[in-house]
Amino acid sequence: MYYQQIISKLYNLSEDANLGYSEAEIAALENRLQIRLPAALRHYYLSLGKNKAVNDTFNRLTSLAEVGFSEDEHLVFYEENQAVVLWGIAKEDLSADNPAVYGTYDSQRSEWFVDSYTTEHFLLSMAWWNGALGGLTYTAFTDLEEDLTPAVIQLVTKNWQEQQGISNQLLRFFTNDYLDIIVLTTAEDGAVNGLYVGTNDEGKYKAVMSTLHLEWCYRVDRDE
Repeated sequence: MYYQQIISKLYNLSEDANLGYSEAEIAALENRLQIRLPAALRHYYLSLGKNKAVNDTFNRLTSLAEVGFSEDEHLVFYEENQAVVLWGIAKEDLSADNPAVYGTYDSQRSEWFVDSYTTEHFLLSMAWWNGALGGLTYTAFTDLEEDLTPAVIQLVTKNWQEQQGISNQLLRFFTNDYLDIIVLTTAEDGAVNGLYVGTNDEGKYKAVMSTLHLEWCYRVDRDE
């Protein structure tokens, strides 16, 4: 399934809703920077670029007015919620339709790592992560040691299908039909240190809660 269809299905977005920037707005950006955006990023801004739930719940897709080059010529278009991490595309890769996306934690923005091997996968990972962190209606999370046992992790891996090859960050994504998303955060050694759930489907949420009998640090039906 095409990545924007996956996002629209998870967030229950209408196909005819106007959720993006106009062609004229994107053309103005391209004229300002004297570039053409890669096809995958360009289409994303056109179709979903102004949707706050998808793009600005935790990490943030930058507005077209803010898109620009770092000193070492990465086109920066996404930032972590405290701007500790920035993500961008190397200038020499802009001619590709679906280039890799790099991230940097370096305050001097001089060291970049490959976050995702394609722009589409990067944007999908951000939509999933933002959804689990509050962009979706029904969410829950836990980082309690008593919740994150090998038996619980096995329940996740047994009942949901892992979506592999999406991101090189310490995140593991699970879903079956793209109506819910489960995210496991991990340490460098692979140990799971957080479990996040997000969906817009109340039935799916109840099914997750009935499968994973956890204490939870937060769950929307209990804590709001």
